[in-house]
Amino acid sequence: MLADILIRNARGLDRSGPVAVGVAGAQIVWVGADEDAATLVGNETRVIDAEGAWVLPGFCDSHIHLFAGGASLAQLNLGAIHSSDALAQALAPHARGEGLLCCYAANYDLLGPGTRPDRAALDQIVPDRPLYIAATDYHCAWANTAALAAAGILHGADAGPGAEVVMGRDGLATGELREFAAMALVKRLSATGGREDLGIAGAEPSVVSVEERTRDKTAIAAALAECARNGITAVANMDGNLYQADLLEEMAEAGELPIRVSLAMTLTAAQSDDERRALMNRAMHPARGHLRFGRVKMFMDGVFDTWTAFRTDDYPGRPGFRGEPLFPPDLFAAICVEADRRGLQIATHAVGDGAVRAVLDGYAAARAANGPRDSRHRIEHIDMLHSDDLPRIAALGVVASMQPVHPPGSSGLPLEPTISIMGPERWRDTFPWRAIADSGATLAFGTDWPVSPLSPVNAINSAMIRRAWAAGVPDQRLTLAEVLTAYAFGGAHAGFEENLRGRLSPGCAADLVLMKGELQTLSGPVPDLTVSLTICDGRVLFDVAVSQT
Repeated sequence: MLADILIRNARGLDRSGPVAVGVAGAQIVWVGADEDAATLVGNETRVIDAEGAWVLPGFCDSHIHLFAGGASLAQLNLGAIHSSDALAQALAPHARGEGLLCCYAANYDLLGPGTRPDRAALDQIVPDRPLYIAATDYHCAWANTAALAAAGILHGADAGPGAEVVMGRDGLATGELREFAAMALVKRLSATGGREDLGIAGAEPSVVSVEERTRDKTAIAAALAECARNGITAVANMDGNLYQADLLEEMAEAGELPIRVSLAMTLTAAQSDDERRALMNRAMHPARGHLRFGRVKMFMDGVFDTWTAFRTDDYPGRPGFRGEPLFPPDLFAAICVEADRRGLQIATHAVGDGAVRAVLDGYAAARAANGPRDSRHRIEHIDMLHSDDLPRIAALGVVASMQPVHPPGSSGLPLEPTISIMGPERWRDTFPWRAIADSGATLAFGTDWPVSPLSPVNAINSAMIRRAWAAGVPDQRLTLAEVLTAYAFGGAHAGFEENLRGRLSPGCAADLVLMKGELQTLSGPVPDLTVSLTICDGRVLFDVAVSQT
């Protein structure tokens, strides 16, 4: 068989000599020694000299927010800011502009170690223009007085269950907005109306003009192009509402989804039975091109930095307080039973170990009601896990969808305040990749972009160089081979597509990435690597040689 595309002179993780990969149509048709590949070359074959680059299966980001990620490309990234002077310098060129100034990826020590932003500090830097800064975890934001006043919440507002407009002793809002519903009260003033965040909260936009709809599609298209540039050929998009489902279906039908997209529809406790039923019905829509449905998403808790993660023990310094689950157990179990009965996959955000336990209880209830099946229900994040619940993950066939960039101290994140809020006595139970992998459960890695940087290279490096926070804390690192498996095959397995993608084997989809750089060990830090080529379904989406000409 002749190849349409033949990659030659590549390196493979499991081969000693130069490797070649042949692609015909949308499939891999040949993988072998470079010296044996000449017979695949015809007059129409595009031969790509990898120049010693590594050839790998395309990456799958198993937890991403496409719409918010695309919108963030036009916002100010504050991830590298850790002092008030640096923040003032970053915001100075924008302080006198028009409309709400939106920033993202801010660490909780944005104004310096041991501090936490508030409106008074932000007013010193940007006094007149409304300012909105989303925290790096996207579960908290800070606004200055101008933004709070423009939103009509300077004197407070009821944001609903699980969310809070934090109030000060003076009777005015401090500027801290905890969780999505509170954040949306200010974000609705932005150029996008905050539509990119509504799916995360399980909400729908009211009226969207034709121009706004076109602009929203452009943001999603920009996110997809950014994925391809980073070697990502498949994503699990975790913020589905009916509006975003419409946009993605339209794009899929028009052939405007260059990579594979799976959309999970968001269910919340605040929705009515009819609203949840409509979202489950939408989740059962058939595949269209590169778009897949078949799953729903829920939130069981928030995050540690806002004390909204639900845990099995008390928060340090707060006797009797463990956080609250976002779903009553009976309601969560009922939804799990119904979604499972419909054959849908369930993905649930659970950061605290109390939330993880509650989610496992719901999944067990679904299995008890409907009988066992290959459901591959998922738990997203698992920042903390009680040792009693570790064996339950594999026993229930649950996929652990985790992010190597999330541990404090990784990818530029500061250690504080997170590790103190978790408490030293629980550090041994945090981000337990190794323990979960050794238990026999499937790991699927992603980034949670734009919560964390999108780059798989950055995430792989974060996984490899992670260090324990103190003596006696288990080393949860994986080997490089295990990390790469979680970033490719693990994501394919989580999407029920392990026979289609995630491997370099004849018959698999031609989803490939070439990475240039030295990769000399499977157990140490990852050196500098760059993506030079991305192919999805046999189509070249990104070629650094072409982009630089």
